[in-house]
Amino acid sequence: MPASNRIRALGWVAALLLAALPCRSQTTLREQLQSRGIPENSFSETELNEVVDGVNASREPYVFVAYVRTKGEVLTGYPRLVRYDQTTGTILRSDLKLDERDECCGAPDGIEFVDEYILLSFHYNPSASSVVVLDRQLKMVELFYGFDILRVAPNQIVVTEDMMHFAPVHPERLQFIDLSSGASLEIYPLKNDVLRNQFVDDYSKRMPEVCNRTPELCGYGDFDEGCTYLGGNGQGGFAFQCGRSASYQAKKGEESMNYASDSAIYIFAHRPNGWVHCEQAVSEDEATALDKLQGRSYDKVKTRCIPDRPVVPDISTSEFSPFPSPSRRVN
Repeated sequence: MPASNRIRALGWVAALLLAALPCRSQTTLREQLQSRGIPENSFSETELNEVVDGVNASREPYVFVAYVRTKGEVLTGYPRLVRYDQTTGTILRSDLKLDERDECCGAPDGIEFVDEYILLSFHYNPSASSVVVLDRQLKMVELFYGFDILRVAPNQIVVTEDMMHFAPVHPERLQFIDLSSGASLEIYPLKNDVLRNQFVDDYSKRMPEVCNRTPELCGYGDFDEGCTYLGGNGQGGFAFQCGRSASYQAKKGEESMNYASDSAIYIFAHRPNGWVHCEQAVSEDEATALDKLQGRSYDKVKTRCIPDRPVVPDISTSEFSPFPSPSRRVN
């Protein structure tokens, strides 16, 4: 199975983040608070009895809860945040008031910690999430649209950009974000990527005749692409693997079949003059073996090639990432 079909099983890469995966449930606010040992005296009885869709997570000495009130199956009102200090017993509360420019938020989907920042994700659709970046005082400092977060350096991450869920194919795009400054850079796909171009040439030659007669049965000539993180050293060196596959349907409504696929690893490093990279083809068997390590294979691949080429993004598939990009800094 090509990596593009494996990627959804990996989820958030928690190994390089600083917290356990949060739990999510739709309960009363009272039950949410009780499940994490948070005192109720800062909340009214009306609030405590409200049904909410919420998540929670902890990073010593704090416990965090994020929730949205519900009415039946409908979310209502601003997302609300709670920070409980287990040492002092103090509670900090905040409403996440977003404006009309912000394509956010659905149901809270997770809380992660990256150094100085709290990342609160919201479900948008199965191929898209919005992520609000908060400081230690629960103040919103950033909003970006992506998922599958990898910490690559202090206060710096790489994310998979959101995609249109019902697009015929999903060529993934990766973006670097500096949480401290708001600077961002698309880092994949890469312009003049030799291996990616070789795949395009290969699948173009092998394309079934039905693709010429009925382009929609072959995704109009585009191909799927899925990338999985292989980990990093936490100081700007990291790697990921991308699997590509082109498929077709013999007839509309029939199951899609692959007619071309490949995989490659990409190794990145940060130099004084910016990001550099290199890449190497890998077999499907090795791609599967690397996936099974679930983000812990950086040491196995970091010497495969020496990053020496400047990172220049290829914008040819940017229409598959319809949300605002790069990230928008909140003033």
